[in-house]
Amino acid sequence: MKLTNLKINDFFNEIDKFTFLVGAGCSIDSPSNLPAGFAMMEALIEHTCHQSEWKGIIELMKSGQLRFETLVEIIRDQLDPTLELIDFYGMCDKPNIQHFFLADMLIKGHFVMTTNFDHLIEYALNHSGIPLGDIVPIITREDFERYTDPYELLNQGKKLVYKVHGSPTNLITKQSTKDSLIATIQAFGSNKEAENVFQLESFKQPAFENITKERSLVVIGYSGSDDFDIVPTLAVLRQLKNVIWINYSNDIKMGNEQIYEINENTSQSLNKLDLNLKKVVQILLKIWQARNTEHVYLVNVNTSTLAEELIESKPKLSVEDFSLQPTAYLNRIYPDVEDALKFYIPYKIYIDKDLYDNALPCLKKLLRVAEDTDDKNWKILTLNNIGELYHSIGNYADALTNLENALELAKNLGSIFGINIKSTIFNNLATVYSSRRDYPAAINYYKDAARILRQNGNLHGTMVNLNNVGDIYRTQDRFPEALKYYEEALDIANQIGDINARGLILNNSGTMYVSQRNYLEAEKRYNEALKISKQLGDRSLNSSCLLNIGNLRRIQGNTQEASRLFNEALIIAEEIGDVEAKSSILEYIKLNNQQTSGTQKALLSKDIGVVTEDIDCHPKWTNNDIKSFIKGFTEGFFNEFRDSLNWQRIKVVYEELDSNTFTISSGSPIKATFQILEKSKKKKMLQIKWEERSDIARSVWIGIVKQFRIVFSNPGLKSIQKLIKK
Repeated sequence: MKLTNLKINDFFNEIDKFTFLVGAGCSIDSPSNLPAGFAMMEALIEHTCHQSEWKGIIELMKSGQLRFETLVEIIRDQLDPTLELIDFYGMCDKPNIQHFFLADMLIKGHFVMTTNFDHLIEYALNHSGIPLGDIVPIITREDFERYTDPYELLNQGKKLVYKVHGSPTNLITKQSTKDSLIATIQAFGSNKEAENVFQLESFKQPAFENITKERSLVVIGYSGSDDFDIVPTLAVLRQLKNVIWINYSNDIKMGNEQIYEINENTSQSLNKLDLNLKKVVQILLKIWQARNTEHVYLVNVNTSTLAEELIESKPKLSVEDFSLQPTAYLNRIYPDVEDALKFYIPYKIYIDKDLYDNALPCLKKLLRVAEDTDDKNWKILTLNNIGELYHSIGNYADALTNLENALELAKNLGSIFGINIKSTIFNNLATVYSSRRDYPAAINYYKDAARILRQNGNLHGTMVNLNNVGDIYRTQDRFPEALKYYEEALDIANQIGDINARGLILNNSGTMYVSQRNYLEAEKRYNEALKISKQLGDRSLNSSCLLNIGNLRRIQGNTQEASRLFNEALIIAEEIGDVEAKSSILEYIKLNNQQTSGTQKALLSKDIGVVTEDIDCHPKWTNNDIKSFIKGFTEGFFNEFRDSLNWQRIKVVYEELDSNTFTISSGSPIKATFQILEKSKKKKMLQIKWEERSDIARSVWIGIVKQFRIVFSNPGLKSIQKLIKK
């Protein structure tokens, strides 16, 4: 990181064009006095969560693990379906000097986009002499799709304010835009990993690209802790000129500003910075490493003094401050939060972060509250959630115990709650039994859930459970039954107009048709699902469809086209951070490469293909321990697999060919040769060659190889005793 001799005025000249990305920090100063994200979050946590959970949840917030959008979505689901919370920001009508600076920039032909929910930039424009009719907030999907070309409106004298995360209302038209805001919060709140705006709401991309193309981006009002969608979004904006990050520094006035340029040496400076500045510099380093801009700058300065210096005509600010405090507003809209809910909300926060060690004690506290108040509904809900949690950590016995207790309490409930919770418990029981490979029990519970939901008019829930039944029948190669339930689910998706579900079901059933060798119908369904994925901007479904079509091409012998499709699917999986999908795609790419090079025949070939897998073993594994483990594991695995398909059990055959080579088979379709190779005095490699006689054989051996990679990376047989018992 290099300290330059540049000054702010060197950037803001008459020639360069800018786009401003504005965060919550711009609305903190008087007279606006709106709380920063952390301040509002802390007020929310203390108002809606039990005091015993405050410390842990606030730590999640400070560490960046709990985002504002995630917390708001949880509050919405439990307390605030119409999101009155966000109306707080619209109550402030007192713009500060930074808003007037941004208004001045808009008047001069620059662009502004903001993640804030308030209307303060619009108010500043109006107070600066711009008629309300010439101000155009871009908030809804329709707005973003209609106004993709900002220059058309700019030439008409319009001033555009792009609301990245939405707003409760359109200040100019008085239209309620809360539905759009709720959708945006849900999109961001539901994603645990950093996502860019376009992945979640692809309709915004054309407008964003147009307002940033060949312009310098000035980031203002961001602390570095609320940046989860900034970095990945900037990484896909390819035509930025410069990025200039204005870092608020209270004691550094204009004239003494510090301007650093990010370069290849920046990483060496990180450990010398305080925590807050380090976060900002890490963000800028990522942006610089993407190489999408000419320069990346960090400017340390008091933002209000910057605005005062650069604005040409000094505005008249309100002499009165906005005085409504978050705590007072929360007391008004959530006057009574019951004790049970004060444990349930923390539980939802913990479970969203997969923090099971925090979530389980929280649920047990909630159960005690429910028992003390004799609240049957809370008891049922809590037992159900405890069952879900135990299932998540692989404790199936305790999961079933709690779910069965919940079902016993709920069996005579006829209320809407009773109907919904019973279907949920049936669904959870089915999931546990499916994980245990007790597929008949799982099917029965999914059918029970579908039945009760259908009887009570919940077609969406019915559809989901019918699709689940189809999935299990497909797993068992029971194709006629699978088809029946897929088609029922598809009919409901068409009936209720659920395009997303239609795409998923078409994709699922297409895979089944491949297993039946009905490639024409499979391709028809995959292509229709692919079309839907593009229409909805569902990149996960898009990646899955490309993978499935690629596999179909591989099976048909067109390995070149398969390779293209696999790589396209892989790029999407990497961009959206889907680790599981990426792993699966890489397996298929490997398979396709083997087929291309001639080491594996096409699945339709008369010859039996042989797949070779090499697994490095931890030095503490002895040859005898390796052989002993493989024999015991495969015996149990094959018999569990046969049970799951209702096949007759047969003896697993072990045949030693020499001291370090042996074969294992479970009937002629499932057979492999194992060889322990000495890579060096300390390192051993297990080589597995298995025959791909069928899709079932392929599925079995891929599953076994994945398990072996985990097992043999551990230090010896004793280290995995606990894993084996699980």
